[in-house]
Amino acid sequence: MGGLADAMKRPDELVAMVRFKAKASRAAAVSSARRPKRDPMTAQWEFCYDYLRLVSRSFALVIMELDDELRDPVCIFYLVLRGLDTVEDDTSVPASKRVALCERFHEILEGDSQTETESAPCSTTTWRSSEFGTGPSKELLEQFDRVLACYRALRPEYRAVIREITRRMGAGMAAHIHDKECVSVRDYDQYCFYVAGLVGLGLSDMFVVSGREDAFLQQNEHLSVSMGLFLQKTNIIRDYLEDIHDARTFWPQEIWAKYAPNDALADFANPKHRAAAVECLNAMVADALRHVPDCIEYMSHVSNPFVFNFVAIPQVMALGTLAECFNNPRVFEGVVKLRRGLTAKLAMRTKTMPALFKLYLDFARAMRKKCQVSDPSYELTLARLAVVEELAVPYVPAMPHLGALNVLVAVAVLVLSVFMVQRRRTLDLEGLAHGGVPDPQDMLAAGALFVCVAYMLTFFGLQFMRPTIERSGSSRALLELSQHQHQPRDADAVVFSTTTTTAAAATEDVLLRPVVG
Repeated sequence: MGGLADAMKRPDELVAMVRFKAKASRAAAVSSARRPKRDPMTAQWEFCYDYLRLVSRSFALVIMELDDELRDPVCIFYLVLRGLDTVEDDTSVPASKRVALCERFHEILEGDSQTETESAPCSTTTWRSSEFGTGPSKELLEQFDRVLACYRALRPEYRAVIREITRRMGAGMAAHIHDKECVSVRDYDQYCFYVAGLVGLGLSDMFVVSGREDAFLQQNEHLSVSMGLFLQKTNIIRDYLEDIHDARTFWPQEIWAKYAPNDALADFANPKHRAAAVECLNAMVADALRHVPDCIEYMSHVSNPFVFNFVAIPQVMALGTLAECFNNPRVFEGVVKLRRGLTAKLAMRTKTMPALFKLYLDFARAMRKKCQVSDPSYELTLARLAVVEELAVPYVPAMPHLGALNVLVAVAVLVLSVFMVQRRRTLDLEGLAHGGVPDPQDMLAAGALFVCVAYMLTFFGLQFMRPTIERSGSSRALLELSQHQHQPRDADAVVFSTTTTTAAAATEDVLLRPVVG
């Protein structure tokens, strides 16, 4: 009710909420209508989408941005990883049992092995368990055979992607199931790689397999990884207090140890240490911002409008949330979130690259205004915000509402041109009055026409500009500067390119405690 009450105070956000939910409902209705009611699989798909909404309402809305070809595989991809995460996350179950299941979870998908569940062996063809998790996550695993049925109804290409990502994620979970915290920034990056970077790789593979996107997204894996890392790091920053209460530590010691007065991350929850807490928060935000240029490059290469909406909306929400958290002591008092109405409004506006980058520019400038010279991360934050602004500015019209203004100017030119032609015909027949001096209305019309034409020659094409996203020399310099500020260069690099088998194997030996979604 709080979100609705806030929206009532802002009619534009209320309208956006209604429109966004109506759009998602229409997509769900269309998706449901295409399934034959008498087909036994229809009930299984309905179960999957019902539980998708229960375990992640926000993702359930965003997935409706996809078309019919991609929506089902992405839904199953999410539910499979959610099931795997539930197994790994339940510390009430002995670690040895969780390790064994994480290592073999991918085998459950195809039903090609026997997996022990609870005290009795269970064929993976119909695998399910009531042993792990709570609430909707537990119920999902209790009926996981229905998810498996839908998985096996997918095209082989999609199944291969889901199985491979599940294998890699499960292997990482099993290897590091006893780890409790991130020590270095590299550990932090590697943790985020497993909980979100691998998801980004899997989604990009699906986009290419579907024929909706070019192989560029597969060939530049670091971009997909950065898309996932930025989302995950934003969630980790926002959820500081919730994680501390649950005895979970994700902020890397390499960063927080510089600011914690008593060498404990939990100290930041104490109001007495609020100044140090905010400085640490800003350092975490600065770290997350280093992934934004890669996210910009990724989205600039997305051509399908459905895929664009699906990937761009979460990115805008993440940057908006990061801007809200930046330099904000309320992060240490509760969870800082965007208003539901604002979230819907942003989602409805994120439809094109210019609209996307107008929001990026607005958020970057809002963060710049909150920067304080006394903050230890001041220079680093400004450098990384400068990169975001430099990449965004070419996409943003030079004037607000330039498109509407251009229409008005075009109409004015047409009307004035017709008027001038008619006056010229009249003057050719009657000649000039008042001793050969043009009428004032003719002079005003000619002057107005001149101004309109000058405007069109100067500004008319700006809203149609679509420059290729490339990092200019100055952008590269700013990135290099940001990599040398406050953090070791090796810890600041993303080490998750999986171009070769050797690199992939090295990447997967990482710290892990994932929370999918």
